[in-house]
Amino acid sequence: MIRVFAMNIKGHDFEAPKWDAYLSEARRAEAEKRKQPKNRQSCLAAEVLLNLALKLLDKDISIPAVYERNSHGKPYLSPDCGIYVNWSHSGDYVLCAVADREVGVDIQETWRIPSDSLVRKVLTQEEKIFYESCREEEQKECFYQYWVLKESFLKALGTGFYTSLEKFQMDLTEHPPRIVQNINEKHYACRLLELEEEGYIVGICSEGALDEITVEYI
Repeated sequence: MIRVFAMNIKGHDFEAPKWDAYLSEARRAEAEKRKQPKNRQSCLAAEVLLNLALKLLDKDISIPAVYERNSHGKPYLSPDCGIYVNWSHSGDYVLCAVADREVGVDIQETWRIPSDSLVRKVLTQEEKIFYESCREEEQKECFYQYWVLKESFLKALGTGFYTSLEKFQMDLTEHPPRIVQNINEKHYACRLLELEEEGYIVGICSEGALDEITVEYI
C-alpha cells in the first residue's frame, strides 16, 4: 500500500485555530524558527497534511501523530505501527506519502533554470550525457526529473544527502525510471508523478515494486 496526498497551501493560514488538532507543539516550535512567513506556513502545512492523510487511513493512530527521526533526520511514526511516512514541500504545495514499506517522496517547482555548476554537482557522468542529449528546451524538465527521483531515493534509504550522489544513478531511458545502485542489496522502484497544476515535478521511491500511483488531493 502506497498513497500520495497533496495540498495546495496558497491562501491558508495554518496558525489558525482550526488546524490545532493536526499540529504538535514540537512542529509549532520548529516553524517558529523559520524567519519567512511562507516557510513557516509550509513547515506547519506538512504536518497538517500528514495527519489528515493518516486520518483517512482509518488506522489506530493518534492525531496529531507522534514521530521520531533517525540519525539522518528521516521521520518514523512512534510507536512503530508498520506505517511509513515521508513528506516534501515546494512552492504552493505540500506532499505526503504513506506506505507499508520504506518510502521517499520529493516535489520541486521547475521555473528556475539549473546552473551548470548545479547540473555538474547533481548528475553523474552517465546522467549528464543523457541530459545533454535532450533538446535544449527539454533539459530543464530532465534535470528536475533526475532531482526529484534522486532525492526521493535518498529519503527512502533514510540517509538523505549523507549518501553521496556518486553512489547511484537514475536511468531515464527506461519507463518507469530505473535505479542503479550498489549501496545495499535491496530492490527499489521509483516513478515520476504529475500534479494537476503545471510547473511542478514529483518523484517517489520505495522498497519493492511500485504500482501506478495517482496523487490524492486534500
